[in-house]
Amino acid sequence: MTSSTNTHPSTFVRWPREIAAAVTLRAACAALVAPEHPEDALDPRRAVVVTTACGALATRFALVAFIAARDTPTPRSVRSFDPFRDPTPPALTGTGPAPDRVRLRVAGDRCASAWRHWRAERPGGVDDAIGAAGALALAAWCSWALGSPARALVRAQHALDTWADDPLAALVARSVRAGNGPSWSTDHTGRTGSSTVG
Repeated sequence: MTSSTNTHPSTFVRWPREIAAAVTLRAACAALVAPEHPEDALDPRRAVVVTTACGALATRFALVAFIAARDTPTPRSVRSFDPFRDPTPPALTGTGPAPDRVRLRVAGDRCASAWRHWRAERPGGVDDAIGAAGALALAAWCSWALGSPARALVRAQHALDTWADDPLAALVARSVRAGNGPSWSTDHTGRTGSSTVG
């Protein structure tokens, strides 16, 4: 007799990671933008929270929307992205109102700090590597959103070196290589519009 239950080994890895990411999402939001910690580096505890929350693409979409939001929502109001119900955050492709540049920079640098903590510790699990790559991919997106393509590409490449299948890192790298920038960027003449990377 055959069973219709999916027993593929990746199932056992995937669901706990996504649950952990959703549970830590709000704490990660607070760690990425908390004004009471003005330094860009995260302590080890907050670094683990950020890498755990970045372990799933749905939570990273929620983090993109949170970081880019002009109305500065509270971390308590954030919920995970639902691909069946929610539209893709416009900020992901660089459209919509321009995000606060300081918020983007601080969040991006803190995501990179979380990856550096992981790299120094090097936990052996697949989930840890996926979350660390996810955090650095989010840092790459923040650099891209700030109009810093060189930094975005370096961060995206390190994320792909950490986990070769990271979709956000791949998206950022492709966008930079194609010369696509966010539409809220300003070109060298000071006009707002679509930026290109030469």
